[in-house]
Amino acid sequence: MQLLFGAFLSCTASLGYLAAQEAPSPHPGRQPVEIYVTASDKNSSSVSLNQPELTVTLDKQPVQVASVRSAKSDKLLFAVLVDASTSNRKQSDSVRAAANQFFEGLSAADNRGYLVFFDQSVRMSGRPLLPSEAREALAGLKFGGATAVFDAIAQTCTTVLSKRVNPEPPRRVILLISDGDDNMSHIYLEEAIQLAEKEGVSIFSLATPTAGNNGERVLSEFSKKTGGQVIINNNMEKGATDLLAAIDSQWVLSLVPPPFSDQNLHSLMVKSSRKDVHLSAPEKIVLQ
Repeated sequence: MQLLFGAFLSCTASLGYLAAQEAPSPHPGRQPVEIYVTASDKNSSSVSLNQPELTVTLDKQPVQVASVRSAKSDKLLFAVLVDASTSNRKQSDSVRAAANQFFEGLSAADNRGYLVFFDQSVRMSGRPLLPSEAREALAGLKFGGATAVFDAIAQTCTTVLSKRVNPEPPRRVILLISDGDDNMSHIYLEEAIQLAEKEGVSIFSLATPTAGNNGERVLSEFSKKTGGQVIINNNMEKGATDLLAAIDSQWVLSLVPPPFSDQNLHSLMVKSSRKDVHLSAPEKIVLQ
């Protein structure tokens, strides 16, 4: 246990930053812009996507979809964020079980996963963990203190999930287990969302049973604006299973690149012509 927790890095709460269908590209010297989207029906079950049914706008201008494919074969870099504040103490066993379920379900092939604990401070593993190591760390987790969920999202996106620290994996996901109530962060909700958008991180949220209306709204905002999904269900085991299925059925849209690139956020909108399909895509992306 001592060796495992030695692999955890403590982050202070003080923040000083805010089957493809091909189409020819008019910019053959540039790579297409890839975005990850989640598609489901009214029952939250996964659905297939086809290129002709999709329309995309970038900064309110139509953009051509070069291809659509399943994301299953893409390497996954993920972080499981566990809300260890006092409000989750009564359901601590269910929280631990859900976090273990995420690690077991995603730690396959070349995927790599980090474990992040937060209350009023944020503590994250200094390297990717095996499921057995995550299980050991979770077994020793103590619950108590206030909640800094916005700080936890921000610090995870700008460290272990950042393109600077881990440039290779194209697919980046946060699995957030929380009631969504924040009372200690040093930044606001929209700032945390923007940092996730800049790093191309999709946030999949599992609400704990103590989540109130405001907490549910926060979790929904995280997922809706980053291309993830939120599950609000008192049965956390079933909720974790549903989130794993949603991650497994993500899609990759390759967009014909615009004639410029920069590090700024640009507004994005993805729509399907099918009435039975709900799409969750990032609201903003960086063009590189």
